[in-house]
Amino acid sequence: MCSTIPVSILMPLLMGWRSASADQPSGCGNPHPVGFNDDRTINHVVSGGLDRYYAIYVPLNYNADTNQRRPLIFDFHGSGGSPQKQYENSMYYDNPKGSEYIAVYPTGIKKHWQGPSYADPTVNDLQFVTDLLAHIEANYCIDPNRIYASGKSNGGGFVDTLACSDHGDRFAAFAMAAAALYTDNELNGCPKRRAILEAHGEQDTTILYHGSDAASGGSVPDIPTWVRWWAERNGCDPAVDGSVSEDLGGYDVTSYSCGGMVNIVQHYKVHELGHCWPSSNGKNSDSERDVCADRSLDFTAAVVEFFEKWTSSYT
Repeated sequence: MCSTIPVSILMPLLMGWRSASADQPSGCGNPHPVGFNDDRTINHVVSGGLDRYYAIYVPLNYNADTNQRRPLIFDFHGSGGSPQKQYENSMYYDNPKGSEYIAVYPTGIKKHWQGPSYADPTVNDLQFVTDLLAHIEANYCIDPNRIYASGKSNGGGFVDTLACSDHGDRFAAFAMAAAALYTDNELNGCPKRRAILEAHGEQDTTILYHGSDAASGGSVPDIPTWVRWWAERNGCDPAVDGSVSEDLGGYDVTSYSCGGMVNIVQHYKVHELGHCWPSSNGKNSDSERDVCADRSLDFTAAVVEFFEKWTSSYT
């Protein structure tokens, strides 16, 4: 991927950040158990007065300097999934740069995220994200300008829902695999400008690559059309500012750049892949399924590389 102007220069235009107050709660200085820690609770949050749960990965060298501000990823499981499964799917801990991030794995109510028709309509997962982010920042040493969101399937679709919401304003970039885009079905339905990355298998029979009015949770858009919408939302002209790679050995990449923002929207089309988080080494949890046998793309590496390019201007 090409280098780009840091989004911190452009973010007041893109997202309308607010400055952090001098007394912003900080968890710097606090030691924590390292590695993957499951079954954490945030009690009676604003989102419905519910107890909510999450898991967290803390870098193995975290306690060597508890005042070092760390980048943060919120990573959302798919429908029926779990924090443990998503941890073993995206495998940020196995990536040289990804392993330096704190990664939070929230748990969906009834293993779903808001957006599809099968989710509980009384649950406000967007507010949960805001509450959980405040909780994490109060307890861990987080770089407030390097906060990101990723997810797969229903979790990926919820990442898009978050990107279209004011609750996403603290996040510098968003990445999705096989995104179930139940809430983003028209160009003008989303008022935000965001850095967006998505990968989708052409052979996906769960969330069809070219969209469907009969997905399990409602209608979903044609993926190439949705990618162009994000280009337009960011101020790009899809007819002028886009590029499509030649076949890179099993996948193509569509990218949009404009206004000094190189590859602010990117999409990987994986030709022989089903409903999966793409893995080139076959070690992630999706790789156990036959429809995920394609090994052409290491999406985790692509996500980390994408996140490394973008920062916010929160402070």
